[in-house]
Amino acid sequence: MVQNHEKAVVVGAGMAGLVTARVLSDYFKEVIIVERDTFPEEPVDRAGVPQSFHPHRMLPRGQMILEQFFPGFIDDMLDKGAQPAHQERSLLVNQYGTIEAQATEKSASSSRALLEWVIRERVKQLKNVHILSDTEVTGLTTSDDQQTITGIKTKERSGPRTEDTLPADLVVDTAGRTSKASRWLEALGYSIPEAERLNVSLGYSTRYYRIPEHMRQDWKLIMSDADPEKGTSTSLLMRIEHHIVMALLFSAGGKHYPSTDPEQFLEEIKDVQAKGLDELLNQLEPLQGPRGYRIQESVRNHFEQMEKWPAGLLVLGDALCSFDPIYGQGMTVGAIEAETLGTCLKEQLSNPQPDFERRVFQRIQKAIAPAWWLSSISDLRWDGVEHSDAHVLQGAAFAQKYINLYSKKATMLASEHNDKSMHGALFMMNGLILPPREFFNAQILQMLLNDGGSQEEQELRAELGEVEPEGYQARIDELIPSFDGAFDEKVLGILAAMKQQASLNS
Repeated sequence: MVQNHEKAVVVGAGMAGLVTARVLSDYFKEVIIVERDTFPEEPVDRAGVPQSFHPHRMLPRGQMILEQFFPGFIDDMLDKGAQPAHQERSLLVNQYGTIEAQATEKSASSSRALLEWVIRERVKQLKNVHILSDTEVTGLTTSDDQQTITGIKTKERSGPRTEDTLPADLVVDTAGRTSKASRWLEALGYSIPEAERLNVSLGYSTRYYRIPEHMRQDWKLIMSDADPEKGTSTSLLMRIEHHIVMALLFSAGGKHYPSTDPEQFLEEIKDVQAKGLDELLNQLEPLQGPRGYRIQESVRNHFEQMEKWPAGLLVLGDALCSFDPIYGQGMTVGAIEAETLGTCLKEQLSNPQPDFERRVFQRIQKAIAPAWWLSSISDLRWDGVEHSDAHVLQGAAFAQKYINLYSKKATMLASEHNDKSMHGALFMMNGLILPPREFFNAQILQMLLNDGGSQEEQELRAELGEVEPEGYQARIDELIPSFDGAFDEKVLGILAAMKQQASLNS
């Protein structure tokens, strides 16, 4: 249990670590971020973030949290050359057609390096936060009974490579997929529960291009959905700072990884659902050859299930739960976790309770459950992707067929009547603002099942089972998790305001 609020240590200076440090700065007299990298003076990729080369984005909920803790950060990014994404249109392509959309709120499209650099510069301005770079964390220090973490062991990565210890009242590990927290705890005699795993075997290939000046005025973001049944990759063309475009191919399941050969990369671009991308890329200036990135599994640790957990230690970000990056959830979930930690610290100050760390884990697991579920059911569309406990995701097939038919109707509504309301609801759910129970319900289901007996309708009915319309909601409640406690009053308040505005507009 956190009793003193003198010093907190954050391990890792990625996005989750930076937002966590910002949250802790409101509750601790001193916060120290320990990072193994040496930071660049300009916003460029660094060695400790191997996926930084590939596209990154903050989902709507993540952007809300960043704006809360770093007001005006979007303007900072725009000043550094980020693309004002709210000023350009987006083309979203699937097997049913194309939806053209445009953001209603100010937003910035940039590289991961620029976003992280802007937030790091903000954190460096906090008087009680200090960054210790070029330093490896080699272990934990504990009380004599090993029931409390009292700090970390460190080692310089260059120079004399001095070893030292850094005392702390709270250590928060945000070291990402390379976290050694479980290994260190096992060495101390703690029994770590088996993690939940999605064997996804995913692959990226990303290439950078520069947009010629004559093409910059009417540029559009272009994203095309994958068609896993046909083995068709997801594709993305996203403009970032300084008129540079990231072109991406993605697939999962391990059957085929997108090529990093320039010529083959262009050949594979021809097969995506957004036709003509290869011709568009041929008009751009290639800056680098395609780079690949592969991940074998997504992992969700369940430390909240442990009978004993040491006081003074928390694990957040990818170190707690790592996602398929294609859905853009990782940085947003890290921000949600940091925000949840802040809520728990505020409550602890006013009403101290034992087992603080375990209660934080329990609250965080509720908060991140929708993101894990949504990304898992989407990945499970690919042949070869398997979940370590199929029972946990038993509603996956129904959800997949439901979303598929919903996407069909949303695309047709947008294309034929310029009505993007259905698409907006799906976007907000994937943006972690709309609770899934607002999306999966009997009223929408009945509308979806009025599709003239289409193949998509038949597939959804097969997953629904022999149920009469009056039993639809009960069946949905059996299949779709409730996600109780995943959305706080602030998010629900924003959602209510959006509904009221939509009602007024109609």
